[in-house]
Amino acid sequence: MHFFTSVFILLFLVGCNDSDSQTQQTLKLSPPQNNQIYFGAFPDFGGTEENVTAKKIQNFEKIAQKKLVWACFSNNWWHGITYPKQEIHTIADQGIIPYVRLMPRSDAIESHPEPKYTLQKIIDGVFDNELKQWAQDAKEDNIAIIADFALEMNGDWFPWSGIFNGGATTDGYGDPTLADGPERYRDAYRHIVTLFREVGANNITWFFHYNYTTLPYQEWNKPKNYYPGDKYIDWVGFSLYGAQNIHEPWEELLFSTTFNDYIDDFYEINTTNPIALLEFGVTDNHPDGNKSAWINDAFETILDNPYINFKAINPWHENWQNEDENYSTLRLDSSKEVEQTFQKWMANKRFISTK
Repeated sequence: MHFFTSVFILLFLVGCNDSDSQTQQTLKLSPPQNNQIYFGAFPDFGGTEENVTAKKIQNFEKIAQKKLVWACFSNNWWHGITYPKQEIHTIADQGIIPYVRLMPRSDAIESHPEPKYTLQKIIDGVFDNELKQWAQDAKEDNIAIIADFALEMNGDWFPWSGIFNGGATTDGYGDPTLADGPERYRDAYRHIVTLFREVGANNITWFFHYNYTTLPYQEWNKPKNYYPGDKYIDWVGFSLYGAQNIHEPWEELLFSTTFNDYIDDFYEINTTNPIALLEFGVTDNHPDGNKSAWINDAFETILDNPYINFKAINPWHENWQNEDENYSTLRLDSSKEVEQTFQKWMANKRFISTK
């Protein structure tokens, strides 16, 4: 082939790739303007958080009397590391953004180390082929996607938590001045984002999602130590729950109380990214408190506090039965009073349904 012809073709292809990349970049979620707040949710996709149906979304939007910006679900790796095309299209077909929670676990059992999808194996590239295929499938779909990897890592329940991946030790991995558990998490997340970018899956907005209350509450386990950095992450968010069952304390788990108690931990995260409340809720029928009152306290704090200018919220809408046969009733239609309280707040014009 003639030299000049070859150069022309090469430049044409590079131009096409640049155009495709720029098009995908426009699919990433920018924060809303002024003091507006995106309205997303987990609309009761089942106990394993993956039973995604259009009906579930529509039912929740009917309760809220407002359309969602996104709906979140879990991509559990016990099925293998595979792109959840059906779930993503079901959500996207409703005119909203699929929010995919990448869950590196081989079973649903909590509070134990992960035997297969360890953070170290992710760092070492053991699952690179599967992750690259996930990224390639996402790129080819060319749908706006939100993703977070291994949420609530500063807790003590998920198998990817720092406590199960080296904890406070400093001599088993990486920098000898850093705790191994958080450092492994940070580097595993960086590894995944780097792989996806190398493939060209630029239509994904990456969230860092920690738990507002750190367990165990020790310096090594604070969320700042897990944060991959603004170079890798687009949004930062957290979970903040009240009493999730009738046995948990009510007053000390009021939204505003917990919010104020741990705000310093939030400030320690070095980020300029927009902030989201990615999970929140409280059980109904608690002997010491009223669910509607808790919701009012939560939304008052979200809309008017001196600390965080929230850019998105994601209430958790689900009921489940506990081992003692009592129910956790976090659904936002658990009573007519609760439903009306939720609808009152959703009518506030600061909560918006469009990107």
